[in-house]
Amino acid sequence: MRKVVYNNTDLMRDVISAKRYIDDGAGLFKGNEEAFKAWIDSVNEGLTPFGLTIDESCVCPTNNYIAFLDIQFCFDELGALQTDLYTKPTDSRSYLNFNSAHPKHTFTGIVYSGCFRLRKIINNKDRLEKRLKELSDCFKNAGYPSSIIENHQKSSQFRTELEKES
Repeated sequence: MRKVVYNNTDLMRDVISAKRYIDDGAGLFKGNEEAFKAWIDSVNEGLTPFGLTIDESCVCPTNNYIAFLDIQFCFDELGALQTDLYTKPTDSRSYLNFNSAHPKHTFTGIVYSGCFRLRKIINNKDRLEKRLKELSDCFKNAGYPSSIIENHQKSSQFRTELEKES
């Protein structure tokens, strides 16, 4: 892929940014939908001898989210990048039951890392609060005490504010 696509200056001329992770990729293309489809065809032509093709592609209008791994992103009317959590429809959002036989630090670590993950992915305070509430409900369903959940939620929101100040 690197030799055929990324190192080909003609192919990459209209690509503003491209990111990939194993077999997933996302990027920004400068041009209209017709030019993008022609680009996909050119890339697939170069990849076909290797048994590879780009079989999914999407051109989305403003404010329509595109999923990449566990992140959804879009550009708003002002051209600003907006991010949110992406969960597959099959995700049960179930967590280790608090009454299971595990050390207590395991449970606080699960809550902390869940809140930390949301804080790192989501770039909007209102969306973050909404997702933290959803996560809180999942933890409550698994028997976690409200005190542990609230402590880590507040901690993650406080850190977000500190990061914005610096």
